[in-house]
Amino acid sequence: MSFDTRWLEDFLTLAEVRNFSKAAKLRHITQPAFGRRIKSLENAVSQQLIDRNSNPIKLTPAGKLFRLTAKAMIQQMEHGVAELKNNAQPMLSPVSIASPHTLSSPALIQLLDSIQEQQIPYSVDVLRVDLGIKALKDGQCDFFMGFDHIALLQPPFQNQLLGHGHYLLVSVADNGQARYSLEDKSVPYLRYTCESYSARLLEQHYSQVPDNFVSIFESSMCQLHKEMVLLGKGIAWLPDLLIKNELDQGTIVPLDPHQFNIPFAVRLYRYNTKITQEAEHVWQLIEDKYSLPNPFCTPWLNSGSAKNKGLQE
Repeated sequence: MSFDTRWLEDFLTLAEVRNFSKAAKLRHITQPAFGRRIKSLENAVSQQLIDRNSNPIKLTPAGKLFRLTAKAMIQQMEHGVAELKNNAQPMLSPVSIASPHTLSSPALIQLLDSIQEQQIPYSVDVLRVDLGIKALKDGQCDFFMGFDHIALLQPPFQNQLLGHGHYLLVSVADNGQARYSLEDKSVPYLRYTCESYSARLLEQHYSQVPDNFVSIFESSMCQLHKEMVLLGKGIAWLPDLLIKNELDQGTIVPLDPHQFNIPFAVRLYRYNTKITQEAEHVWQLIEDKYSLPNPFCTPWLNSGSAKNKGLQE
């Protein structure tokens, strides 16, 4: 149902004076135009509101009920407009950000939390990488937080480099050691579906899966692979920023990380056109806070924790 809010005022005026001619004059329009607007309102609510056979006209039972509704709607709109006028602070539009599952937690949460003192409202969509890119191209989001994507690294897009990391081949730990060894005759392997970003990245660096890797599970989501690894179901390639706490605590162990690591970059993308004032402010905040040499994320293999474990690059 849709209608012009002026029709509500027309209807309430007619209900008050009970005469089309007088009501039209009070509404400063011709009587034929006024009659058409009342008829349009009746069509919109699918009810006859006016008994035109009586003199003076009167409201039908549906009209009497709708009169209460119309009054409430007008009062609510007037109250809302008054609140907006009296609001000392401008109403902010949410800054919309799209992100793949891999980066939505914890990376995106940490990024937003780091600038949350600005109290800017956010709207977050967790999407597949291809859908996130499409959302940015279609103007359905202000920003897309993702990995390196050739299509977004050139005009009409801009990007900020937030940092780097590695995909690591990992296993759950048993007494501080990896449960599975790359030398095992049969190693349960958690693989990515071929259309996923992770699978395409792996294909670029390790096109051949070792013969002793036995695929037991397939998914496009890194988070599911992480849960399966923690359950001890097999080994998987996981981005270090997704498992940083587990790596630090030793519950997940990298397998030969100096040989088996795949570098990646994390970037924040936007269209190279005018965006909302709030989104522009967020863009500048992130640029000021995380411009090099103070990146948002760094490779775990460069961390003190990796050094303590004798794994630092």
